Amino acid sequence: MLSPPHSGTLEKLFQYIDLHQDEFVQTLKEWVAIESDSVQPMPRLRQELFRMMALAADKLRNLGARVDSVDLGSQQMPDGQSLPTPPIILAELGNDPKKPSVCFYGHLDVQPAQKEDGWLTDPYTLTEVDGKLYGRGATDNKGPVLAWINAVSTFRALQQDLPVNVKFILEGMEEAGSVALEELVKREKDNFFSGVDYIVISDNLWLSQKKPALTCGTRGNCYFTVEVKCRDQDFHSGTFGGILNEPMADLVALLGSLVDSSGHILVPGIYDQMAPITEEEKTMYENIDLDLEEYQKSSRVERFLFDTKEELLTHLPSAAHPPTPSVKPLPCKHVHPPFYQQHSPQWNFTPLKFCLMSLFELLKAFNNASVRWRTNQP
Repeated sequence: MLSPPHSGTLEKLFQYIDLHQDEFVQTLKEWVAIESDSVQPMPRLRQELFRMMALAADKLRNLGARVDSVDLGSQQMPDGQSLPTPPIILAELGNDPKKPSVCFYGHLDVQPAQKEDGWLTDPYTLTEVDGKLYGRGATDNKGPVLAWINAVSTFRALQQDLPVNVKFILEGMEEAGSVALEELVKREKDNFFSGVDYIVISDNLWLSQKKPALTCGTRGNCYFTVEVKCRDQDFHSGTFGGILNEPMADLVALLGSLVDSSGHILVPGIYDQMAPITEEEKTMYENIDLDLEEYQKSSRVERFLFDTKEELLTHLPSAAHPPTPSVKPLPCKHVHPPFYQQHSPQWNFTPLKFCLMSLFELLKAFNNASVRWRTNQP
């Protein structure tokens, strides 16, 4: 049975953390500066991933952990190139049979980021704004990984015995689908994972700015790629535009048929596969501390699709019960696909703008739309 540290010990631990906060933040800054992007298949970025994994492995070794950087070979890309897969780190601290064993999972890769995406600061430069730290990976997931490492280092610095045996499994391909992770987990089932009592994942968000959130479970994702093809080569729009059934028009119509502007999924039969929400789940949602007004303000949106806490929580991706389809893994702040129309010199574009805005109003969506254009007169 896990026994919490004595209150006096906890006070010393917290004091040490407060005194060394600048040091911890500096390490996070160094980690955020590494462009460990696993999504874009570029040799330079793979080198950054290997550098990131090596830094983490060294950090754990310096704490006295037994560290194994498992070689995963290479990854064959769709374009034919082969890229090395960054290793998965397996680390262990303590093997006392009288203590429970806690395994922490984390990842050190990130999604692509550019300032042009809407960042107020350079995404790979950790920046403090109004008491908050901004940087790619600061939350997802380099910060939480470092928090666990810093917790262990605090116990070590104060010469306090860890109350549990700790294991780390850290990967560098989570954002790209956790390449090779499942195979490794199965292979290590009776070795590294033997004796593990708890697995902890710190890769989620807080619903409130005041209270931490405990994640009670996870769900799966199924990624679809839709391709609409007309022929093997592209057409010249100035020659063939307007006389062909263009693939983009079909794709837009197809994606637009999946869900309406209220968030209701239009795929026949999909709700029949969804298990009903139990009374226990309803009670759990009712007891979750969530201020809708505060959450809406922090999200910087005018309103959500749902007006009650229970409805929002059952649809929120991080706590969702029903399926929640999205064209991208993360909803965009805005979308702005370009299209064009060929025209004669006297053409008036105002009716087209009026038509687009009228159609958008019919959607009764909670978003805002605008239409801009520029012309190249003949």
